[in-house]
Amino acid sequence: MKILFLSNMYPPHVIGGYEALCQEAVEGLAKRGHRVSVLTSTYGYDGEVSEGDVHRLLSLEGDLQFYKMKDAWTYPARKRRNLEHLRRMISTEKPDIVFIWGMWNLSKSLALEAERLMGGRVVYYLANPWPVEANMHRQFWDAPATSFAKNIAKRLVRIPARVVLREEWENVPLQFQHAPCCSAAQRDQLLEAGVPLKDAPVIYEGVDLGNYLAQADKRTYENNGSLSLVFIGILAEHKGVHTTIEALTQLSAEERRRVHLTILGKGHSQYEERLRNLVSQYQLSDLVTFHAPIPRSELPEFMGGFDVLLLPSIWAEPLARIMQEGLACGMVVVGSANGGTAETIVHGENGLLFRAGDAADLARQVKRLLDDPSLRRSLAEGGRRTAEEKFDVNRLIENLETYLKKVDENARAN
Repeated sequence: MKILFLSNMYPPHVIGGYEALCQEAVEGLAKRGHRVSVLTSTYGYDGEVSEGDVHRLLSLEGDLQFYKMKDAWTYPARKRRNLEHLRRMISTEKPDIVFIWGMWNLSKSLALEAERLMGGRVVYYLANPWPVEANMHRQFWDAPATSFAKNIAKRLVRIPARVVLREEWENVPLQFQHAPCCSAAQRDQLLEAGVPLKDAPVIYEGVDLGNYLAQADKRTYENNGSLSLVFIGILAEHKGVHTTIEALTQLSAEERRRVHLTILGKGHSQYEERLRNLVSQYQLSDLVTFHAPIPRSELPEFMGGFDVLLLPSIWAEPLARIMQEGLACGMVVVGSANGGTAETIVHGENGLLFRAGDAADLARQVKRLLDDPSLRRSLAEGGRRTAEEKFDVNRLIENLETYLKKVDENARAN
C-alpha cells in the first residue's frame, strides 16, 4: 500500500509520546514493504523542509505556550497554504490511504479536505480528544484576559479578529468513517461527546519493550525501607504534577524521610514556577528533585533507577505512553483512576489507583507501598505481564497494518 501520514508533529521535535509513536508506526509499516510518506508541520524548524519521505510543510495554528495575537491576521493565508500542501501531496503521492495521526493545533479543515479527496480511504487513529476540543483560536479569543486592562484591550481586538478568523467558529462535519481508537476510554469519551465514529475498534498503542524489560530483569525488589518516586512528562496543570508534591505533605515525618520524588520534564513557565513555589512553601526541597528532560533513548535506564511511576493526570488521559513504559520497566504504576489508566490498571493487581486530584488518596497509596514491600514486587510483576500482553509496538504495527489493508480492500471492492 501507499500510505500518507498526516500528523501535527514528527520526531525529532515532539511534545509527547504520541508523536514519537508516529515515527515508530511509519518505520514499522515501511519495513513491512509499504510505501509510507509523512506530511507534518514545521515545528522545531525555521521553515518548510522535505527530508526524504518526511515533508515538514504545515503551519500550526499558533505558538504552543503563548498565543500571539498577531498570528490571527496571518492564519487564514497559512491555513490556505496548508490545504494546498495537502492537495499537492495527495496528487503526487497518490496514496491508497491517508492516515490521520495527530491533529491538535492543526485545522480540522485539513481532515475535511482529505475526506473530500479520498472518501472512504481516510483512516484516523484517535489517541487524544482533538475532535471535540476547541481550536487554539477559539480557546484564546473566547477566554477572558488575565487583568482588567488586558480584558478591555482584548475585547476591542476581538471584534476584527473574529471577522478574520470567522471560519474557526464554524462546525467541521468530519465523517470519521474509519477511526480505530487507542483505548475504550478514548472511544467512549468521543462517542459520548457526539463524534460520529462508525468503525472504531480499540487498537492499543505499544512501545519497544526490549530495553524496558531488560531493566525489569535487573530489579531485585530488596527492602531497604525507602521508596523512589518519579513523574515523567509535560509540566502542565492538567497533568496534575502539583498533586504529587501535595501528597508528600500528607505523609508523616518518618514516612517523608523514606521517600524521594523526582519530577522530569518541562512545560509552561508559570506552572513550573508554581511547582517550585509549592516545594518551597512546604519545605520539601530535600524530598523533591527537578530534572531536565532527557533523550527518549535514555529513558529505560533512567526509569530503572526508580521504584514507582506516578501518573497524576487530572484529565482522563486516553492511554499514557509513559505508563506502558513504566509497566514494562518493572515499576509500580500509581495513577489517577480515569481514562486509559483506569482501563489498564487493576487496583491491587498490576498497579494502584487514586482519585484524580486527591493528594490524600495518592499519599495513602504511597503509604501502602512503604508498609508492604511484598506488594511492590507483586504489583510490578503484574504490571510487566500487562505490558507484554498489551503494549508491544510490533503488535500495534501488525494490528494497524491489518486494519489499513481491510480499508484498502473494501475501497477497491466498492
